[in-house]
Amino acid sequence: MFKFLDKHLEEIFMVFLLSLMSILIGAQVFMRYVMNDSLTWSEELARYAFIWATYIGVASGVKRNAHICVEAAVTKLPALYQRYAAIVAHILFIAFAILVMKEGYALTQKILSFGQKSSALGIPMGWIYLAPTVGFGLVIVRLIQRIVFEIQTIRRSHGEVKS
Repeated sequence: MFKFLDKHLEEIFMVFLLSLMSILIGAQVFMRYVMNDSLTWSEELARYAFIWATYIGVASGVKRNAHICVEAAVTKLPALYQRYAAIVAHILFIAFAILVMKEGYALTQKILSFGQKSSALGIPMGWIYLAPTVGFGLVIVRLIQRIVFEIQTIRRSHGEVKS
């Protein structure tokens, strides 16, 4: 079960959220142009699903090592030093993710303490503002996994050199 979640957690959430968003937008288009009426809540829920999908997508990009990075200088290094540079980059990214989580959590707490609710759905806005905290928490988990992978690769390459 854990292996399945490790492999597919972000994808499950993103498929659900993007499907929900597509259905809601399709329903809104149908209601406006066919029924000459509109749903008051569908655009808001679709927007919130998009926000959450975006932050979960960041973690998915990290897991697949598909995030944007500058490789011009790193690719000129020997393979072993490229691995070390990747570890340093991941550690710096973790520091950034911790900062985003810390500030996101502080903002979420502030919004929840105000009791602010969304206009159409009436859900606490703190749940929407929690998306960066959750998304970047997943990013940290995935970055730690990438660091472990890099260290294992370095150890394997050292084992091959000694043999």
